[in-house]
Amino acid sequence: MIKKIRTEDLKVGMYVMLGQYWLRHSFMKPNFKITSEKQIEKIISDKIPVVKVDTSKSDVIEEEGLSREIPESRDEDTGQIPKEALRPDSQITAEIPTPEPGELKPIDQISKELRTTIEDTSMPPQIKAKAVYNHSINMMSNILKEPNAENIQFGKRIAYDIVDHILANDETANCMTLITSHDYYNFTHSANVGMLSILLAKSVFKGRHGLNMQEIGAGFFLHDLGKCDIPHYIMNKPGKLTPEEWNLIRKHPPYGEKILKATGHLTNECKIITTQHHEREDGTGYPMGLSKSHIHTFAHICALADVYDGLTSMRPYKQNVTTFEALKIMKDEMIGHSNSDIFEKFVLMFR
Repeated sequence: MIKKIRTEDLKVGMYVMLGQYWLRHSFMKPNFKITSEKQIEKIISDKIPVVKVDTSKSDVIEEEGLSREIPESRDEDTGQIPKEALRPDSQITAEIPTPEPGELKPIDQISKELRTTIEDTSMPPQIKAKAVYNHSINMMSNILKEPNAENIQFGKRIAYDIVDHILANDETANCMTLITSHDYYNFTHSANVGMLSILLAKSVFKGRHGLNMQEIGAGFFLHDLGKCDIPHYIMNKPGKLTPEEWNLIRKHPPYGEKILKATGHLTNECKIITTQHHEREDGTGYPMGLSKSHIHTFAHICALADVYDGLTSMRPYKQNVTTFEALKIMKDEMIGHSNSDIFEKFVLMFR
């Protein structure tokens, strides 16, 4: 069970999940078991007022140790009820502990667990949607940690099952738009974009035949695979990127294509999505500066989900915004970036 408590109530033996961008705290890992009072003092000195405790991994699980539990609706950074929780477009936050090195589930096990989840007819749609999303998070954690041929192959199989389920089950699909993780890590971003893109593709391609929707879905999840070849310090830099760093970031689309080709998984669908998802209608995108009809519909879909997730996720240098605010920014401030017809369908997903 996951509990939220104030840092001053922490005890040695508790397994904590800081839930913070790693440069904001003094620890090498965001999730760990407390082994000394000094670690508690360090958490407090890092000005982290609230943390999550996984009681299943803790040595100390007495109720008195968790007596000052914080309600789920409170914000982890301030302890206050966030404005988003009061809005009609509030989302369901998925409880997803950040995977630690050595703690990732084998990707073939994730595949089996996903299949079991999908085949469970007694599971309510909202719970099933959250479970499917959690499996996608674990899948992308494995792939981005080690993007080898085997992991990508299993990842694609998982993506195929997710696509099939979303296309066949409207109830679960409708719940998917309410689920998100606001923590911005490469694996959460890839999972968010993958899910949202599949949902949008379901709307855009409704009634069309001859498309390999499974491979399209896999491409959505793998769209940022090339970031594996970008230095970690650049990907997680809290400040403004230098021109040199920005130029390197802009190379991740062809880097992704290169990884997929080297592992034998570069299908036409994956190539299009990986290389074009940062292209823009007005020609201001990268890496090729394509415009309008030269940009494939697959890429238009992925680009919308990519921008939306960037706006609604926490970044080290900016606050996230609500669904309504994100869609308004995309409409008012990003004119010419996306296909208007596809954007309209994207907006309707959140109605």
